[in-house]
Amino acid sequence: MDKWGIDKFIAETEKRLAFPLLRVSSEECEPRNVVDRAGHTGVHPQSQQGLHYIGVSVPVGRLPVSQMRAVADIAEEFGSGALRLTVWQNLILPNIPAERIDLAVECLHAAGLESTAGGVLRGTVACTGNRGCRYAATDTKAHAVELANLLDARFKIDQPVNLHVTGCPHSCAQHYVGDIGLLGTKIKGKEGYQVVVGGGSDQDQGLAREIIPSVAYSDLPPMLESLFAAYVEQRSPDESFLEFSRRHSIPELQSFLAVKEPVSQ
Repeated sequence: MDKWGIDKFIAETEKRLAFPLLRVSSEECEPRNVVDRAGHTGVHPQSQQGLHYIGVSVPVGRLPVSQMRAVADIAEEFGSGALRLTVWQNLILPNIPAERIDLAVECLHAAGLESTAGGVLRGTVACTGNRGCRYAATDTKAHAVELANLLDARFKIDQPVNLHVTGCPHSCAQHYVGDIGLLGTKIKGKEGYQVVVGGGSDQDQGLAREIIPSVAYSDLPPMLESLFAAYVEQRSPDESFLEFSRRHSIPELQSFLAVKEPVSQ
């Protein structure tokens, strides 16, 4: 794809098809709505009059059997029995009448589930990690939740921050498109990570940049705290973490981490 470009790739594809590809100009297409990065959690109105959906926070997708059964019961009692999954490893309960929303949320709370989460936790995803994958070098899910909870407790983040934690170069958690991406590695036998920042998708698409080639996980939490402290103190009004990280150079970001030794760019 990089060598040919899109037009040549499509032309070569058509040679192998028994039918031509249909083409529609972009002017005839309706533009996509702006992506709401917080839309997968909380209560939101649907396009159908009088109906709402509830985005349920399920940190890194861990949902015990008892909670899964509770969610299924709530979906049947208050909605249409449907459940939807999100790329953020959370759940959506759709088709709930407005007058039943409060009771449905109460039932979720009774099951130990929340419809809200901190700015970092609600945007955190993690691959299986070394508890269930032989390729992973780190316990990604435990580390992701620990880091997200630490940052949410320490800082008030108004806008979602996407933390992607993956255990190996296969990158099932797509660390390269996260606001913060962590790629698992071993450092002298200890679990550690490569750290990248500034990745994004949709209207924010772009690949993250490396700010730390490798760091032991035990040393990572205070470094991220320092980075977020700089963000909170220096950000412009309404500036997202993504915008903040993209307007600074690699050396500047490394200085916020209090990195004492030069690292590769």
